[in-house]
Amino acid sequence: MPKIKKDDTVLVIAGKEKGVTGKVLHVDGSRVTVEGVNRVKRHTREQTGDKGVKVGGIITVEASLHISNVMLVDGEGQATRVGSRVGDDGRNVRISRRTGKDI
Repeated sequence: MPKIKKDDTVLVIAGKEKGVTGKVLHVDGSRVTVEGVNRVKRHTREQTGDKGVKVGGIITVEASLHISNVMLVDGEGQATRVGSRVGDDGRNVRISRRTGKDI
């Protein structure tokens, strides 16, 4: 069961963006992309195609972070480790290790 999923709120715990919270935009294996965190400049070329014209130039996008550099923020606004247990219906449920409540 993945500990961090898309649309979760996470806290960055390491690196130059330490202490910043944001929403997870994308999870790809052991890497996560967080909204507004680890922004980099990307130089793009103008492209034409059947869908229209893409304007070129320098754009700012979010780069991915390693999943070990973020912690999930639970419903109470505290960063917590994530555990799991089997729910009443037989499915795995993510729980907060700090409070013991379901996420």
